[in-house]
Amino acid sequence: MTGWPWRAAAIGSAAILAVAIARAVVPTPNAGPAPRAALPPPPDTRLGINLSGLAPYNRQQVFANLIAQSEWFASSGQGWTAMPAAQLDRAGWVKALSPGQVAPRPLVLPAAPFDRVAVRCTYAGSGDLSAGGIARVTGQTRGVMDLELVSQGGTDEGAWIQLDRTDPADPVRAIDCRDRRLPASARFAPEFLASLRGFSAVRFLDWQLTNANRPVRWDRRTRTDDATQVAGDGVAIEDMVRLANEAQVDPWFLMPYKADAAYIEGFARLVHASLDPGRTVYVELGNEVWNDMFDATLQARREGLAAGLAPADDPNRAQTRRYAQKVRDAMRIWTRVFADRPARLVRVAATIHVYPEIAETMLAFEDLSRWIDALATAPYIQLDLAGRGAGDVDWVFAQLDGAVDAAIDAAVRNRAIAARYGKRYLTYEGGQHLVTRDLELARRVQRDPRMAAVYRRYLDAWRARVGDRMMLYASASPIGEAGAWGLVEYAGQTEADAPKLRAVRAFVARNR
Repeated sequence: MTGWPWRAAAIGSAAILAVAIARAVVPTPNAGPAPRAALPPPPDTRLGINLSGLAPYNRQQVFANLIAQSEWFASSGQGWTAMPAAQLDRAGWVKALSPGQVAPRPLVLPAAPFDRVAVRCTYAGSGDLSAGGIARVTGQTRGVMDLELVSQGGTDEGAWIQLDRTDPADPVRAIDCRDRRLPASARFAPEFLASLRGFSAVRFLDWQLTNANRPVRWDRRTRTDDATQVAGDGVAIEDMVRLANEAQVDPWFLMPYKADAAYIEGFARLVHASLDPGRTVYVELGNEVWNDMFDATLQARREGLAAGLAPADDPNRAQTRRYAQKVRDAMRIWTRVFADRPARLVRVAATIHVYPEIAETMLAFEDLSRWIDALATAPYIQLDLAGRGAGDVDWVFAQLDGAVDAAIDAAVRNRAIAARYGKRYLTYEGGQHLVTRDLELARRVQRDPRMAAVYRRYLDAWRARVGDRMMLYASASPIGEAGAWGLVEYAGQTEADAPKLRAVRAFVARNR
């Protein structure tokens, strides 16, 4: 058997899936025509990218260590279940196995296409490892297991290592499985670094597991030597900074909504100390704290109403004002930490794209405008596909020019609001927002060469009428019922087969 024993194991945490589902929940635009008041000429457009989550299924190998993007599972021969937390140590390594229990751990497959890759797994401690799926053990000595990944090109291929025995007095730990050609010092996969070519910034929404709205503590944050980078508060801050430095991109961080002042200050100081001082850091609080699908939005609503920030019959205003307060408090901390290089800090407040009046409510509240530099929205190309099927591809493309115009018109309105407050206008996400449960329709639309023309029209219109930072969503993810967000469906997909990526690369080449 080369596929996954339990497909859910390949998908990753429910929080990652919820991110995609929630992207389908966007209200229908209700704003009128774009304002006619004169605005300054659009600033230069610079493209950034939201990095997709680290689940194994999209073959987006980020880390050189092939297990960094997965977690332990438990198995007693009846499928895989989550490994009980009580069996893991502080860093996430298995302390002990129960009788009859083994612990599989997925490997992220290298970017396509590949037919075979030699992998060496090194580890500390005493125990026994084996492998499964398309991973075949080719040699083993104490502390070392050699594998060969042999791909047949199947879409449901999977590979994993398996902990069969571990000594509780000296548990197996510090496992590192990597392509034998990569040096031990390499933190990131070379193909992943190459995929960022042409982008000037990366947003870490899904790396930070922001939408899960988990409690966070500075002394419990993820570390680079932890067993996984997909638990707790997501990827280690040190790794996100290292990526920005190595890929020469500006980082866009999201402060967890539940973060206290100590966490935010620790985060800011770590970034200040380790980020290349020539890079600009973008900072945002939470994600879409207007979207009812997200727990942080509901929390902001409860807090705003409890504080009397709006009448009980106006919960949206209460939540918007509470968000404004939280943004201000977080940005005060970042402002203090970056007092020696304020031009390298962009403090962002985000709101819903299609309701510009909410931006007015937010920016006018208390002293928020003093503590931010930019307003950001998500100018998605939206189209209602309810009731449409695989035979409606031509209909979809006939509507998309109008959908592009609507997105850009709303962007101009938001830009005008930001300008009145002396702020930049940016996107935190952007691109197509075509969601349908008819997967055949989704595949035909997303793979149609006309999608490249839609993106070309969208990006050219943005450059001509709006400008500044456009953060596309997202890097690599497959087509599914919750959307088709990736510029590519899987890592390694060629531009010839990826019309969105092809258009983006062409735009970058034209506008260097």
